[in-house]
Amino acid sequence: MSTKNAAYSKGNVSTLRYAAAALAFASQLAYLWSLPGEFVIRPLVGAFVLLAAIFQGLLAVSLLFGPGRWMLRFGILLNATIAVVWVVTRFWGFPAAVGFARLPVEPLGLAATAVEVTLIVLLVRLRKSQNKEDR
Repeated sequence: MSTKNAAYSKGNVSTLRYAAAALAFASQLAYLWSLPGEFVIRPLVGAFVLLAAIFQGLLAVSLLFGPGRWMLRFGILLNATIAVVWVVTRFWGFPAAVGFARLPVEPLGLAATAVEVTLIVLLVRLRKSQNKEDR
């Protein structure tokens, strides 16, 4: 690999990292915005939202300072889990005391899920570029 290509590749990876960090911070902001209402209405969902916000913030900070292999894996797993849970609770519901309760599809939750899916794509690309550097 030439020096010019290596510099371009590192710049491209930095851009991906910063974009992914911005998306993780945006996702964290969306969760923190909806957190008080979720705790009042559904405390169990509120606890999940709190954990998701904390972990998205940790992921974003790690992305800013150069994530390790395990943090990229964690970010992919975290965001995939959040997206799947959102889809399941909005379209199929979750066990409640009586039957399955479906949660409403809200614009903020839909936007946060779209951000998380985009973040998964960026994290997978970062992971692949990290694998190329390791070789």
